[in-house]
Amino acid sequence: MPARFSVPVRTHRKKPLMLVAALTMLLPVVALAQARSTTHTVKKGDTLWDIARAYLGDPFQWPQIYRINTDVVEDPHWIYPGEVLRLAGDSGVSAVPEAETPGPQTPGTPMAEVSDTGDGAGMELFRRQTAADAQAAFKSYRDYKPPLLRRTDFHSSGFLTEGDTLPFGRLLGPVTPEQIESIRSRAAVQLLTQVAVTPPAGASYAPGDTLITLVRREGPVGYGEIVHPTGLMRVTGQNGDQVVGEIIAVYGPIRDGQWVLPAEQFGSRVGTTYQPVTDGVQGHILAGRERRELRQIENVLFLDIGRGEGVALGDLFEARRDAGPQPGATADAVDELMATMQVVHVRERTATVRVSGVISPDVPLGTRVKQVARLP
Repeated sequence: MPARFSVPVRTHRKKPLMLVAALTMLLPVVALAQARSTTHTVKKGDTLWDIARAYLGDPFQWPQIYRINTDVVEDPHWIYPGEVLRLAGDSGVSAVPEAETPGPQTPGTPMAEVSDTGDGAGMELFRRQTAADAQAAFKSYRDYKPPLLRRTDFHSSGFLTEGDTLPFGRLLGPVTPEQIESIRSRAAVQLLTQVAVTPPAGASYAPGDTLITLVRREGPVGYGEIVHPTGLMRVTGQNGDQVVGEIIAVYGPIRDGQWVLPAEQFGSRVGTTYQPVTDGVQGHILAGRERRELRQIENVLFLDIGRGEGVALGDLFEARRDAGPQPGATADAVDELMATMQVVHVRERTATVRVSGVISPDVPLGTRVKQVARLP
């Protein structure tokens, strides 16, 4: 008689399936508990990008967390274990709305409706954000607490040279050989690394001087070069004919062969509030520091107006779409708000701005900008 045997297929699969189902049911509960937190204690390996994704549901909202924690975080590239970060701007205001599955919220942009899949899992697939008007965009600045202009933005954003001859020195590289040889040529210099520089002809640096490390690129016609900072260094002494210093801030890859400039003095009007401007100066977007088609929060742009037109540090601008015919469309466009931005550096004919809010990311070069608020 043949031997009888059975294959416990169902018994073998039932437990894993039940376990997966149980975990799936727990995920919304865990996410909801996390979303209702009002603070986050930084752990090793955390970044603002990860924290925004975990609590706000969108990593691109990390500037929102940074702005309400500038008393704790000086440079958004560097957060340290043990720091306690607030997730809401004011006490008594939840980090997210009370809805069970809220979507991320851009500063000044109202929360839109949320669609549900209808499968009972409480998960959303799509969200739609409505455009904010100028008053709603300004509200985020009116409610924003000092410091209103951040030292890191002032030094890291860059500017257009406007054709001026500036005293560029050269970054030579680290003064101490790497203990472990890099497999890459011209590996990036790290924070607190000792480096050597050469001043421009006829100039010198003294201990305690702060220099900006930077790269130079061709700028828009008639406005000189784009200066793109990569970090800060502080001069500590001499090594023969070379000047030695220490890297004290990193904004991007710092490599030998880059340029250096004396850092400008930063003077922020901390403790003041913005005043609305009804008939502000207008200009246009000349160029972006990076070549990107779509704009997002913290992007750096250059305007064709500067001190000569009355532009000052901290001024708030709106980028607006002009009313008129649209390419490939029968309906005319309307005058509408596209993005908000803050002036972080000013020269005579140009200004550097950082995008602080995005309603419509397709902001092309030449878009009209208008001053809407300034510091008194």
